[in-house]
Parts: sequence; C-alpha cells; structure tokens
Amino acid sequence: MRLRLLALLLLLGGCTTPLPPVDPNQAWVDLVLREPAVGASLLAESQDGRRLDDGRYFQLTPGSHSLKVSYRYELYGGGGFGPRFGWNEPLQIQCYLELGYGDFQAGRRYRLEAEHTFGRGEITLYDDQRELMTSERGICSPF
Repeated sequence: MRLRLLALLLLLGGCTTPLPPVDPNQAWVDLVLREPAVGASLLAESQDGRRLDDGRYFQLTPGSHSLKVSYRYELYGGGGFGPRFGWNEPLQIQCYLELGYGDFQAGRRYRLEAEHTFGRGEITLYDDQRELMTSERGICSPF
C-alpha cells in the first residue's frame, strides 16, 4: 500500500515541477492560448525537428530555429449541426503547427500565441515588446 501511495505521489509531483530558470544566454519562448477555454491546450512538440522533453516552453540558442507545437481545442455544435447529425459531444480538434524565425536573441523573451478560426490554426510569435515577429497558419483535423 505504501509503495502505491509513493508511486502516486511521485507521479503527481512530476505534473507540478517548476519551470527551469531562464538562461540569459538563450532566448525563452512562452506558450499562450489567445482564448483560453476548457479542453484547449498548447504544447511545444519539437525544436529544429528534435522532440522536446518538456512541452511548456522553448529555450533556444540565439539564431534561426523552427518550432513545432501541438494545439488542441474543442468545437461545439451549432450552425445547424447537433444531435440530428450525431454531434452530441464537443468535437476534439488537433493542429500541428510549425513556425520558423531567423533572429532569436539571447536574453530576450518571446511569446508564441495560438488561436483557431474556421478549422484553421494559427500561431503568432511576438517579442517582449509585443511586436509581431512572424505568423503561420495550418489545417486542423478531428482526433
């Protein structure tokens, strides 16, 4: 019994680990949902084609990088859809979006925001002054 309790506590502890300290020799990218909602999530998937261990942020060396994120949200019935069409529950939507930027600078903090419009996902990169750096769109699909 004690072993099970210890395993459970260790597992739950992994969900609450603090973010690592910001390295002043690297760029930091925060991930933000533009419109937070129940069932929505935004996670860092890979950097320059390499999968990441922690999906809560990107920490990058200065220079050019490609960032890939996983963006999930729920689409609720409406517009004529609903129980008649078998759509009783929210539809789970998954987007994999990739963005490249060529001038990440050491010691700077960036903000990567995600949103969706009409089945398309969009991610936008801002610098610490909220200046638009770049933006990309992609197709999303049910999962």
